[in-house]
Amino acid sequence: MDIDVIIASVNAGVYDSSLTKLKEAIEDRLTASRSERTINDYHIGDTVVFNSLTGTRYMVGQKATVVSKKQKKVVVKLVTPTGRFARVNPITRDVESALVTVPVAIIDLV
Repeated sequence: MDIDVIIASVNAGVYDSSLTKLKEAIEDRLTASRSERTINDYHIGDTVVFNSLTGTRYMVGQKATVVSKKQKKVVVKLVTPTGRFARVNPITRDVESALVTVPVAIIDLV
């Protein structure tokens, strides 16, 4: 079954009586897939999102781009720099993202 068909069916209310079961199944699968991930699942240029395992709460849901890899962690640059990870470029005065090194468990591929 195509993912777009599944999403359209959920949005149309086809599965309204089973939404709690769907949510539980998705959360269980996310937990399992996060524990199975390795550094090899990520590539430079991939878009990722910080998940609920992130210790810095305001980072949950933030998107980033993988810019490099270090042993068992990835280095990302935030799409929308925020908090302590936002830097002002002294030349252009633009707000840019600092490079953030993170374990693979706290990010999901988009």
